[in-house]
Amino acid sequence: MKQQVNLYVPELRPVRQRLSAGTCVVLVVLVAVLVLAAMAYGNWQNRQLAGQADAIERQTTQLQQAVETLSAQVEQQRPDPELELALERVTDTISRRQRLLERVEGLTGNHQAGFSGRMAALARQIPENLWLTGITLESSPASLKLEGRTRAPELVPGYLEQLGNEPVFAGETFRHFQLSRPDEEENTGWVEFRMATEHNGGASE
Repeated sequence: MKQQVNLYVPELRPVRQRLSAGTCVVLVVLVAVLVLAAMAYGNWQNRQLAGQADAIERQTTQLQQAVETLSAQVEQQRPDPELELALERVTDTISRRQRLLERVEGLTGNHQAGFSGRMAALARQIPENLWLTGITLESSPASLKLEGRTRAPELVPGYLEQLGNEPVFAGETFRHFQLSRPDEEENTGWVEFRMATEHNGGASE
């Protein structure tokens, strides 16, 4: 004789619990606070970007005034090779800063303070007689790669040191550094450099 035993007793049935009105209110308030915090952070990022853009623009204005002064001197006397070279350097610096400024301003509306802050720092610290030919910024994972050239290799370590003083580069270390002289420009004095915050497999020199 078979017997059936019902083990699905009321005590074993799942109990559905409904959220109380108080819990719902707390959740709504928490979501609202998170949204307001995100909006406030975005506004703070925009203010930081605007300040950096203004600083670069002021520096650009000063350099433009220097160009005007040098241009007037060139017009008043016979061409001086050293004066023309100085004018060329300042003009090139203005051009580089202006390009970086345009990139910074372009990022303002997108809340990308990380990238724009680094670009502004790179623009502030570029010395004369040193040119950046390539900039690679990555956010995940965070990394920075720079390529450039100069006729004064001793400027490169100083540039690295100045970048280390920028808050946006605090805690970062350039693990890959390379100096090389192009074969086709062996007699011109140009030296190319590459540096990166992550080692990409190249040999360090």
